[in-house]
Amino acid sequence: MGAVAVTDTPGAEARPYVFVRGLDSHLHLNWWNGKSWLWSDQGTPSGHSLIESVGAVSVQESKGGAERPYAFVIADDSQLYSNFFDGSTFLWHGHDAPGGHLVREGVGALAVQDAGADKQRPYAYVIADDFRLWVNFSTGTKWEWADLGTPPGHTISRPIGVTTVRDSSTQGTRPYAFVITEDSKVWVNMWDGSAFGWGELGAPPGQLVRKGAGVVTVKDDQTSPERPYAFVIGYDSQLYSIAWINAKWAWTPHQAPSGRSVLDAVGAVTIADDATSSTRPYVFVTGDDSQMYVHAWISKKWSWEAHQGPGGPVIERPGAVTYARSGAGAGQRPYAFVITSNSSLWSNFWQ
Repeated sequence: MGAVAVTDTPGAEARPYVFVRGLDSHLHLNWWNGKSWLWSDQGTPSGHSLIESVGAVSVQESKGGAERPYAFVIADDSQLYSNFFDGSTFLWHGHDAPGGHLVREGVGALAVQDAGADKQRPYAYVIADDFRLWVNFSTGTKWEWADLGTPPGHTISRPIGVTTVRDSSTQGTRPYAFVITEDSKVWVNMWDGSAFGWGELGAPPGQLVRKGAGVVTVKDDQTSPERPYAFVIGYDSQLYSIAWINAKWAWTPHQAPSGRSVLDAVGAVTIADDATSSTRPYVFVTGDDSQMYVHAWISKKWSWEAHQGPGGPVIERPGAVTYARSGAGAGQRPYAFVITSNSSLWSNFWQ
């Protein structure tokens, strides 16, 4: 599953799109058209069925232009494919796999904007069968694969997620990909402006990392540089974050909802309350009671809040998180999507 917000013009309403794999192994899209939710069967790449998602991203391909949704998936041939909107219709595109390898697992998708560029370029990160990190990206004219390797002396075990960071309003965005290695520690692969490099982030004190819970970028005010946050779940079923704070990486324990353990992740998003506000992180998880909880930065402190479940069917599969915005100057509102035990899609959102 992957979710993304799409705007038709820079000041327009931001509308949620959520991509899911149906029991027919087709890609299906549930999207808000401004008045109601609609379903669309996106089908499959020709001759193939879908295995799993890599991620979804919206891409602005011209200055002041509409954002176009891209959904990246892995098919039954262990190749990467994308389903994207070209301005008039959705199309499938085959990205193959890194030379001599098969795609094992998705890490995430993002859009990069180079300094001074008018358009964004999509990137899809995956782990191949060689347990190395690979990225498939658009140069603006064609798609290319790049081998990002592994952390020195380690193999990649599982993904956490991806984000972009902008250091100032005059600079481009730089991609960051967070992964967990075989020793259950966190590493980041990032573009420093001239090359990709690995950074060791370790694990929370006295704890190892079980799985990722989402990655976001936070901006403290309109003039501040953006800062990456990666949320993870430890083997103690508690939530932790590793973030760039005061010019260094720092771990923060977030514990778990009162009386509960963190079972799984739904996703993370940052929210701006208005056009001039800072952005605040929200991370959605499921507890050991199959209910959903959110941990968010509110009124200058971290807080847990119980969001329960849809009622009736229980949350069976965590999904994806994005936001909505009613128009220019309006605040963003978080949307969390989950799949319940009767294979239905539900959203939990702030009105």
